[in-house]
Amino acid sequence: MPKKTSYQAGFTLLEILVSTGLSLTLLGAIYAVFRAQTHTVKGQESRMEAHEYALSVLDTIVREIRNTGYFPSGVACTNVANTNGVVSGGAQSFRLVYDADADGTCEEDVAFTYDSTNREVLRNGVPLTDGNATDIQFTYYPQQTGLGAPAPYCVATGVPSGCTGPLSANYSKVQRINIAITIQAKSSDTEFGGQSTITMSSSADLRNHGL
Repeated sequence: MPKKTSYQAGFTLLEILVSTGLSLTLLGAIYAVFRAQTHTVKGQESRMEAHEYALSVLDTIVREIRNTGYFPSGVACTNVANTNGVVSGGAQSFRLVYDADADGTCEEDVAFTYDSTNREVLRNGVPLTDGNATDIQFTYYPQQTGLGAPAPYCVATGVPSGCTGPLSANYSKVQRINIAITIQAKSSDTEFGGQSTITMSSSADLRNHGL
């Protein structure tokens, strides 16, 4: 008897091409979401890195500034010329002294400066940063005597904005110093925003002024 030919149902070439296209589209969408999430995480890590750098430098500076003019003997040391512990001050620098062991000599002579060429915040010439500090600003304030915050002293004519009285003539009246530092993260993501930059600020009260 003649054999019967049976036909099995299958996919046509068009169906295969359509399903392949849909699969590739879906995979592309999944990859795009994954890629965006990865860069988001990297961005958060970069910002956290910059935040930790800034916090560490600020903490070091604030702790030192609080000791400005610490003279347990009651007499300011003279081996380093100073005004109640302040040797000099500027928009991007501050130098202070104090008598740590009450022997009448200022063995603690600390200068914070900014090296814009190498992007470093320095303590007595030693970097506190790692070539990633884009700016630092010191702002000097007198003691607050009213309800409103007092105007800062001027480190230069009209600098900072709203200042009054030259800083160099008012070292003995400085009661608070605000420090603002801008740090750039070491890691970068050129496709998604480059390197993260963060600005943090903190204030240090000169606890030994006016005592």
